Amino acid sequence: MPLRAFDLRKFFPNLPSKPLLILLLLVFFKQAGNGMVWTVLALNGQNLGASTAVVGLMISLYGGTRLAMNIPAGYASEKYGRRRMMSAGCAVLVISSLWVVATDDLPSFFIAVIIQGLASSVFMTSALAAVADLGSEGRRVEDMSLYQAANMIGASMGPAIGGLSASLWGYDAPFWANGLMAICGIAAFAWMPWKEEAEGALKTRPAKGQLRVLAKQGAYIGLMYFSIFYVRSASNWILMPLIAQDRFAMDLAHIGLILTAGSIANLCTLAFTAPLGRRVGRMWTVVISSLLTLVACALLAFGDAPIYLWVSSVLFGCGGAIATPTLVAYISDSAPPGQRGPAMGLLRTAQDLALVLGPVLTGLLSDHLGLGYQGGLLGCLLLLAGATIVFRAAEGRR
Repeated sequence: MPLRAFDLRKFFPNLPSKPLLILLLLVFFKQAGNGMVWTVLALNGQNLGASTAVVGLMISLYGGTRLAMNIPAGYASEKYGRRRMMSAGCAVLVISSLWVVATDDLPSFFIAVIIQGLASSVFMTSALAAVADLGSEGRRVEDMSLYQAANMIGASMGPAIGGLSASLWGYDAPFWANGLMAICGIAAFAWMPWKEEAEGALKTRPAKGQLRVLAKQGAYIGLMYFSIFYVRSASNWILMPLIAQDRFAMDLAHIGLILTAGSIANLCTLAFTAPLGRRVGRMWTVVISSLLTLVACALLAFGDAPIYLWVSSVLFGCGGAIATPTLVAYISDSAPPGQRGPAMGLLRTAQDLALVLGPVLTGLLSDHLGLGYQGGLLGCLLLLAGATIVFRAAEGRR
């Protein structure tokens, strides 16, 4: 059979289109490269003479650059096309990776890392909008679940590959690999089949009423998205390891296994997110996700045995898998023509803001409310419960 005639969809009709499959593969490689780089980022900076505080500032500015660029990147993807912007993000990533390899002074390294944050924002915001463009409304949640799976698997594998390559060939090896994968991405975008809608080519100006509806929906969907990632970063990434160590005297190996159980639960639950949405509706899918996450927070706060940490981690994973694709599908289908890119930028901004604020505010609440770790978890509970009530009420009126 000629290669051109071979189509996996003949045998697996539920697979997404070929362009979308290729895009998901590129998202996987992008996130794997990102994970490889993050493995050695702090060590590379320290090797160039950076103090711990400078390394922390550098990583914060990386996140801050992404935070500032998400919405402009979304607008640019509408004006210039998704494929052009993703190719531009890959090109900037190649330049910044080679810059890191070539530099031997701290200021240049600092700037190159910040530019990598810019490239990441441009690529991932445009990719998220392109996943919506290349899919269909009938299988939007499935497509977004596949996007999240590609994202998570790449981000999970990257650190292991990055650590191994750095140990074999030095700190520059992950940056070389990241740049090479970005070059392959540019070549793939030039070759892959693409449809006009995915170039941000819908130039129809949205009506005033459409923009007003999008603004209202963007507010409460963005709040829900912010809350999910706030709780994830604060509870699952910060407080759970501390509680495991201080309350139950667990070692790092056991803590790692608990967090891995949550990641596995997240990936496994993604397969059931779309069927659940079809059965109970998207609004109740988000509410169910929120309830699972609230139960996880309560178990983490008041559980008096190690088993509660395991259950909590699994529930956090399940709740995140249900909520994230559903909320992205919500905002994607709500966006009028020409506004899908900015809408995706809004969600990514909410996510990055939560990842920046969550650990800081949780630490302050844990230290100053007089309740210890339960104070930080109380903040998570109140935020997510409030966001869920607002979301339910707003969707009920709509």
